[in-house]
Amino acid sequence: KDVCTSFMRSVAEAAGPNIKASDLRIVLEIPPPDESCEEFVSSISKFCYEKNTPSGTVSLIDPTAVQLGMSYAACIRTDREDGLYTTVVCTRSNEALGLVYSSKESIVAALQCGRGVYYSRSRNGLWRKGDTSGHFQTLHRIDVDCDGDALRFTVTQRGDDVVAFCHLHTLTCWGEPGGIRRLEGTLRSRLSDAPAGSYTKRLFDDDDLLRDKLVEEAQELSEAETKQHVAEELADVLYFAMVKAAKAGVSIDDAVAELDKKSRKVTRRKGDSKAFRIEAGNAILGKK
Repeated sequence: KDVCTSFMRSVAEAAGPNIKASDLRIVLEIPPPDESCEEFVSSISKFCYEKNTPSGTVSLIDPTAVQLGMSYAACIRTDREDGLYTTVVCTRSNEALGLVYSSKESIVAALQCGRGVYYSRSRNGLWRKGDTSGHFQTLHRIDVDCDGDALRFTVTQRGDDVVAFCHLHTLTCWGEPGGIRRLEGTLRSRLSDAPAGSYTKRLFDDDDLLRDKLVEEAQELSEAETKQHVAEELADVLYFAMVKAAKAGVSIDDAVAELDKKSRKVTRRKGDSKAFRIEAGNAILGKK
């Protein structure tokens, strides 16, 4: 700790008087020791929260799940008598699925299996979401909030019969969602069991019709001018795009992951229009 904090202070001093130490961000890459390393990581974390010190990130090189989980938990604080951490479970779109609690052991278990694992206060033990219900979760990341006293688990909710986090078989503990997420659930249902005369089922079965409607609605959106008209045409485009996604087994979370990936790209394409795509679109529109 002393070596690392001394190094971080020296970096801040070398930056000069015109740069605040708190504006500096230092990443420490450290091979985890054979023994427990959470006390060391915790001390570095507390140092970085002090005034007039650089902000910092400790990156453990090839840690075990136990080392990573216990070190992460060492940087979180709780005022609960039972030592548990309040945990909000969210989708990749930051939609809250429910409120649960985590322990140090449950954090380690979640990292070990890559699933949503929490602490059950009623069972007084680990709660591996989905072991009983089949509604398990794929874990994508764990974050701590700005005060360092609450966790956020970002997951993709799974389920063969129904995609549900809540024990009442709804996606969230606040009932069924609305908007695009509700549409996604309806389309998934239509894909497996559509009522007679369903237009959505017709789109699923007719590739040409779905393609033509996507092009048609995109053109109408591009030509819309008023705020209300743009909103209406956008809703239409989203519907047909979601039909295409549902048919291909693509979820909203899959699309969000791609958006996040694109936002991290250092270099990007020029983004010019593609003449052959415009031509193909005009051909589709011209035959109507």
